[in-house]
Amino acid sequence: MSLLSQNIAHFTNGMACMFFILVTIQLYKYKNRSHLMSFFFWEMLFFAFIELKNVIYLIDGIWENEYISNISLIIDMCTVPVTMMFMFELISPGWVTLPKTIGVMLPSVFFLFFYILFPYKILFSISLIYTCLLGTITLFIIFSASSKYDNYVKKNFSFNENMSISWIRYIITPLYIALFVWTTVIWNASWIGDAIYYLFIIIIWVFIYHYSLKHVILEVPSLLNPFAKKEEQPFSTNNQEQYENFPFAQKLDLYMENDCLYLNPKLTITDLATVIGTNRTYLSEYLNRQLNTTFYEYINAYRIKKACCLLISDEIRNLEDIAESCGFNSLSTFRRSFYKETGKTPMEYKKKHSYLLIH
Repeated sequence: MSLLSQNIAHFTNGMACMFFILVTIQLYKYKNRSHLMSFFFWEMLFFAFIELKNVIYLIDGIWENEYISNISLIIDMCTVPVTMMFMFELISPGWVTLPKTIGVMLPSVFFLFFYILFPYKILFSISLIYTCLLGTITLFIIFSASSKYDNYVKKNFSFNENMSISWIRYIITPLYIALFVWTTVIWNASWIGDAIYYLFIIIIWVFIYHYSLKHVILEVPSLLNPFAKKEEQPFSTNNQEQYENFPFAQKLDLYMENDCLYLNPKLTITDLATVIGTNRTYLSEYLNRQLNTTFYEYINAYRIKKACCLLISDEIRNLEDIAESCGFNSLSTFRRSFYKETGKTPMEYKKKHSYLLIH
């Protein structure tokens, strides 16, 4: 049984190694597309090296050699700061620079260097604790910053296809779990635990690769300080004061109702602000604080309203045509937005109101 579990672990390690090699090859043609893709390419190359070095465990006696095994494990720990930097670059394009990368990697490199010279177990334990602590801090920052990123998208764009990074919050949690699974495996020295870890990692990085390739990079303000909060000033909800504080408000309503600006699928808050004669910041403040909504939600509310009319009155057109006619870029976005706004799917809404009209 021990030999079988050992062979399974070596096999899954080989799978992980080949996976990262293939991803690296695939990313080579994208690495000049953006700073993010360039960093992703080098990260996957590094991960391929990390898995390739584990070939040494095929040599008899290496697994039992604590000194060599611990050096290999400390090298593995370097994947945590590298992954952290990739996610930071995803959330805040251009934030990651060579000096910052070196600075983040230095502690892990120092732990490796000192353990090679002074192979004390306490040094290895401190390195492991540091890595887990870094993973915990990264989890906290990613949840905070990615939420701010998505709010920025909603405040500035009427569409979010491949722009939202909500997926990163679903990815970082399994990665965090994988870190502690890996830590448990280290203390228990389990071949089966190794195999489970490798399979887990492959699945997670398949999703990261998929979403990263589709991601549309935006110029966003720095969002990596989880404690930074913008001070907000209250605004009156009185209609008369609303028009005094925001003289463009009435014009905005007229343009949206009469000119149907929301039908432009690529409409941005800057475009709308230009049309009504104000600036993006002032319009954003009006929507966020006065109407308690985001630009994305404000525009999509108009689109859903039009879609509801078409669903009831138009018996022939399919959902794809209706979605396109209302300014949506994709059917999936239309379905999600419609359900969020009405609590029903488009077909449920259509059936219900068709029944009411008949009866």
